[in-house]
Amino acid sequence: MRARFLSVFQVFGVLLTLIYAAHTQSFQILHTFEGPDGISPGALIIDSGGNLYGTASRGGIDNCSTFGCGTIFELSPSQSGWSFATLYKFQSVADGWNPASPLTIGPGGSFYGATVDGGIEGGGGTVFRILPICPDPGCKQTIWVKATLYQFGSCDGAGTNGGLVLDKAGNLYGTTIATCSHLGQVYQLSPAQGLGGHWNKTLVHRFFGAPGDGSWILDTLLIDSSGNLYGPSFSGGSSNVGTVYRLTPQGNEWKEDLLYVFSGLVVIHPVNALIADSSGNFYGVTYGDQQPSIAFKLINSQGTWIFDQLHTFLPGEAQALTSGLVMDAAGNLYGAGDGGAYGYGAVYKLTLTSNGFTYSTLHDFANSGDGASPAGPLTMDANGNLYGSTSAGGDLSCNLGVGCGTVWVVKTN
Repeated sequence: MRARFLSVFQVFGVLLTLIYAAHTQSFQILHTFEGPDGISPGALIIDSGGNLYGTASRGGIDNCSTFGCGTIFELSPSQSGWSFATLYKFQSVADGWNPASPLTIGPGGSFYGATVDGGIEGGGGTVFRILPICPDPGCKQTIWVKATLYQFGSCDGAGTNGGLVLDKAGNLYGTTIATCSHLGQVYQLSPAQGLGGHWNKTLVHRFFGAPGDGSWILDTLLIDSSGNLYGPSFSGGSSNVGTVYRLTPQGNEWKEDLLYVFSGLVVIHPVNALIADSSGNFYGVTYGDQQPSIAFKLINSQGTWIFDQLHTFLPGEAQALTSGLVMDAAGNLYGAGDGGAYGYGAVYKLTLTSNGFTYSTLHDFANSGDGASPAGPLTMDANGNLYGSTSAGGDLSCNLGVGCGTVWVVKTN
């Protein structure tokens, strides 16, 4: 009887393994972090050559915390696989540390980014640029040089989690969460003369929260061709569960409009960057908290914004979304979040049909070397393949058994 029980159990295990393998056959690990190269990578960006770039909020040099100051890395494709390189290791608290925001591609092969912590004593992070320089005439070796563009003071900004966006004039725009007398801000940084020196900061908007304004500005802005800025606030509004706002330049001032105010107890806490389609409609997700996460669309109807709930995420699907959406040429939406079949996160697709959007899972993280807790938003290449990272998992001997994270691809074709 005992032998029969073991046999049935083994057969069940084999079947489960086959199902898992079939479900994840398009999933591939590109890099597993080990600590000196980084811990807890965040969202990735991709350049025209298909190279991936990102930051790890910890790891590298242990001058800032027990787990390091953070790193900037590159993954380059080749015929034999992917090549990993650490472009920069943050040096100290004064250098800025905890680079949790995604990078932004700038001119001349440069990248812009922000750190949550460090800079001046008692400050709230930094904005930096990293630039490739060729020290030899043949440019056989590239050296990456980092410059600090701005250091936030104690009441100047705090928690620069969101990424940066560039306008046509080369100004940078970013967000901070909260500090002193306000509950978040949008700021502008104008270039200094030459490559050296700090940039000049201008306050675009200071948020004061419920009931008439947003609060807790966590995410990267969306900028349109006219220079208008858009984003979600995690809280604020009449029910203090979030808003979607627009900031319009008017001379030397900026005008704020709340395009949508979340209310009630069902659809709450929008997170991560918005995306836009060719008609000027916006797409986003909510974290949900005690309620399910949802994907939504804001339809631009001659200046009036109409809310459309596209999908409610069910148990077993992605949950507690912190990653925004990406869209392919056919209008299908992709994202990642916690939850999933094994509770370690999932990559999903919302397929556009004549009856709306249909949910499907592209990969369920099992924390079995593939990683756990996917970070986002995801990055899509010209072939529709999806790239992302996990902030944990991978090598479970790293980071006190939690894992230092992974970079992965889901091949959709």
